[in-house]
Amino acid sequence: MLPTNTYIVWNAQTKECVVIDPSDGFDEIVQCIEEEKLHPAAIWITHGHDDHFGAANDLKRKYGLLTFVMKEEEEAIISVRYNLSMNMGHPRVTEPDLFFIDNQTVPVLGTSMKTLLTPGHTVGGGCFYFPEEKIVFTGDTLFRESIGRSDFPGGNTLQLLRSVREKLMTLPDDTVVFPGHGPKTSIGHERKNNPFL
Repeated sequence: MLPTNTYIVWNAQTKECVVIDPSDGFDEIVQCIEEEKLHPAAIWITHGHDDHFGAANDLKRKYGLLTFVMKEEEEAIISVRYNLSMNMGHPRVTEPDLFFIDNQTVPVLGTSMKTLLTPGHTVGGGCFYFPEEKIVFTGDTLFRESIGRSDFPGGNTLQLLRSVREKLMTLPDDTVVFPGHGPKTSIGHERKNNPFL
């Protein structure tokens, strides 16, 4: 019902990959994994809204994967009210297996990822920042020339603006932003052009 970006991030040498925000495109995700001969290692979910985890349970069963989410998002993702699946007409949840904490450095795919807790769109939304590669996956915290909604259960406008300013706008200008919806952008572009900043 909603166009949502799913990302498959992999190491070109080892072919190990992580799936970020597996939306309802289970068949397309599997097709990409198999065509590229990838080895899925985990599922990372930026926040607990239904449009960002629709294929997670099927991927977990197919590949035996664990799902990671920020610790603060634990209760939201398993509530059909907070994850908005009830509103979409198909109540469902996915059970997180392990949790990220804020500012955690995670060795993965032959590099490292730093977690950024960015509440405001949801209580425990998070972003995944790869410093060496200068890329960040922002879920529904930051979009091209916009920010996420804060009118859903658990949302908070001031908190969202604080997350964007204090966590994301401290990243280098040439950091490429891969959002949960819409086209990619950069921190520098948003610093100059985002009306919410």
